[in-house]
Amino acid sequence: MKKHLTILAVSAAIMTACSTQNEINAMAHGGYAFKPASLKSTPNQVVNGGYWDRPAHLTGSPCIVIDTQLQQATYYVGNQIVGRSTISSGKAGHGTPKGTFKILSKDIDHRSSTYGSIVDAAGNVMIADYKAGQPIPAGGQYQGAPMNFGMQITNTGIWMHEGLVTAAPESHGCIRLPREMAKIFFENTAVGTPVIIK
Repeated sequence: MKKHLTILAVSAAIMTACSTQNEINAMAHGGYAFKPASLKSTPNQVVNGGYWDRPAHLTGSPCIVIDTQLQQATYYVGNQIVGRSTISSGKAGHGTPKGTFKILSKDIDHRSSTYGSIVDAAGNVMIADYKAGQPIPAGGQYQGAPMNFGMQITNTGIWMHEGLVTAAPESHGCIRLPREMAKIFFENTAVGTPVIIK
């Protein structure tokens, strides 16, 4: 299956495998490089950029590298890049954690337990931007923000999931991907897959 939405030039230095812990650690400490961020866009502009091309015969361990500076996620199988997506990571005050993680769980129709809205019995929105712990008006009920194609990265609520993507930091710490790329990453990623965030 080939998906060519936006193809970026890739430096030879990025061809580092994610298949061993030493290689993962090297990448987490700068052992790869992208060319300048051609997927960057102005804030609030919705972006759907991505790329996927995984040959059927390709073998090797998968690994996802998240670059919060370039707002890109790169998907490796062994030492080969098979996909890349524009992202939106955590905004000021809600930074995305850096380091080496792994996919802890998956949930195709996950909803946030912290951020969402308050709706009435008929489903009308009473409070659009609600955070857990705030007062709920009489007759209101919490409805968690959708995080479809969710892949849990930390035990503190950081997930990779479908969401509004502008190629700028916009989230409460999660890694948002455009719908098509979120679906592809979700379908091709097993629990336990390493995720490097820098």
